[in-house]
Amino acid sequence: MKVFPLIIATVLLPLLSCSAQDTAMDSPRDTAETSFRAATYNIRYNPAEDVASGNGWKVRREPLAQLISRHQFDLVATQEGDSGQLSDLLGLLPGFDYVGFPYGGNDMHFCATFYKKDLFSVLDKGVFWFSETPDVPSIGWDATDRRICTWTKFRVNGTDKEFFVFNVHFYWRLETAKRESGPLLAKKIKEITKGAPSIALGDFNSTDRTSQIQAVEEVLSDAFDMTKTPRQGVEGTNLGGGVFEGNGKNRIDYIFVSPQFGVEDYKVISDTYGDAKYPSDHLPVTSMLSF
Repeated sequence: MKVFPLIIATVLLPLLSCSAQDTAMDSPRDTAETSFRAATYNIRYNPAEDVASGNGWKVRREPLAQLISRHQFDLVATQEGDSGQLSDLLGLLPGFDYVGFPYGGNDMHFCATFYKKDLFSVLDKGVFWFSETPDVPSIGWDATDRRICTWTKFRVNGTDKEFFVFNVHFYWRLETAKRESGPLLAKKIKEITKGAPSIALGDFNSTDRTSQIQAVEEVLSDAFDMTKTPRQGVEGTNLGGGVFEGNGKNRIDYIFVSPQFGVEDYKVISDTYGDAKYPSDHLPVTSMLSF
């Protein structure tokens, strides 16, 4: 009679072992390192003066999309583009989608985060305004138009890895709005992410020595400093409003990362087209990130 428990155990144990192995194989791959190329790119809106100077969006859009494809951006935070420009980019960048919210004087510009649909899924999204009342549409401090941060919570497809992206465009002319936006961004990152992996990138309209950038660096690290390999490209990312040639001036476009991310490289892309023109009046900044 005592032989039956032994027989049952002999039969069941291998089955249980196989079941455990199958479960492990079917579970999300959360232990393997994940890498992707993130970028920020102020793509410049489409004013009449650009058309008159030969730098209108219809001229720039294909070279700009080709730059994104050529350098294999997986996720790119754009600023300033209007709904028509974003629609054009979707048509020129198969496999991408975007999360975006409008801002600016007439809510015609967008902070839009483009991402490859086969790599990432959107879990949540939101927006806040750089102002004294960040949770309602508003103009902050001494600014003359609305500025925002669009945030998105992503999952890496095929894994259970999740991370946040904050797409930023600070005000550009007067100092109080810029100075106050840095601490507000840092506060919101802590509130929204609760310590989860996060990236903040965009056009901060500020040099790295300013108090607003230092406030952001209290919660995230500058990819410019964290890269594991030598930096590539020029340092200045801003050509000047409506300027599409020449040398970059100040470094005002940034990628910041939380401690969970490794920064494999850091590049400022200065590709030109036609008569040595840039596709925008900002140069894109990109890093390969791993976590």
